[in-house]
Amino acid sequence: MVGKNDGDKDNLIEDYEGVLEYPPQLPDAYSHHNYWMLTDIRDAIERLGLSEDKRVKALDRELIKKLKKYGPPAYREKERPDYWWWHLDEIYKGTYPEEKLPEHLRDLLK
Repeated sequence: MVGKNDGDKDNLIEDYEGVLEYPPQLPDAYSHHNYWMLTDIRDAIERLGLSEDKRVKALDRELIKKLKKYGPPAYREKERPDYWWWHLDEIYKGTYPEEKLPEHLRDLLK
């Protein structure tokens, strides 16, 4: 279980970075087998109130930028449809409403 001390928060952000980078051929965030890691980590980041952390915002941007290279993971039931990271397929296709994305990501859609 994720704790609330700074070390746990830093580890969680490092885990987010990890799913965007490894394995190099197809990072876990874009793999339909391992996409659950991204959603679990990003959900925990949101729950802990870390979404406004500048490191998290930078990683969010990286996630969206890399969609062009790797494509979205295969469709998965959207357990949390209120969170944008559950909609990488729609973001990739350009069908996700821009106004539902956080402001720090909107310019990446253009």
